[in-house]
Amino acid sequence: MQRQTFDSGYLQRLAQGDPETERNFTDYFGELLAIKLRPRLRCADAIEDVTQETFLRVFKVIRSSGIDTPEALGAFVNSVCNNVLFELYRRQSHPADGSAEEVPGESRVEEEFFAAEECESVRRVLAGMPEKDRTILQWVFFEEREKGEVCRSLGVDREYLRVLVHRAKSKFRSDWIKRAATKAARSTPMG
Repeated sequence: MQRQTFDSGYLQRLAQGDPETERNFTDYFGELLAIKLRPRLRCADAIEDVTQETFLRVFKVIRSSGIDTPEALGAFVNSVCNNVLFELYRRQSHPADGSAEEVPGESRVEEEFFAAEECESVRRVLAGMPEKDRTILQWVFFEEREKGEVCRSLGVDREYLRVLVHRAKSKFRSDWIKRAATKAARSTPMG
């Protein structure tokens, strides 16, 4: 896939609903989002849902208020996708009324099992992390607190917060990989 650049004319055509530009946008970003989402979501339907919701939100912003910097379109799409993904994770880990929505003719038992198992794994990895790292991840990603508020609470500037978030994410990723490797080793039959 060739990297694409965007200009104000491209955003203007998107805002006006030009079918060819919309098709180009959804083809280009659909492929990128699929690459991003495959390791995070087990179900092809969930990947499609997150992608479509991302597109809807991006189009809504472009058509209502626009984007000031056309070159930042890719970063904007990525951040919208992250928000949609975190909302999905939150819904899966905290169902509103405790009951799953039933779809006639479809069994969601396996999907719900894997989602619950993954949420529990996330909780265990977070519980094993240093308190400061756990707090930063909780505030920034799960509670989606404003960065300014997090900086004030921690007594740091935004640039150092970026470093702290990066370190916490790296620690989580490392612990997640170790946990997955340990789990895989335990489930492998001894021969």
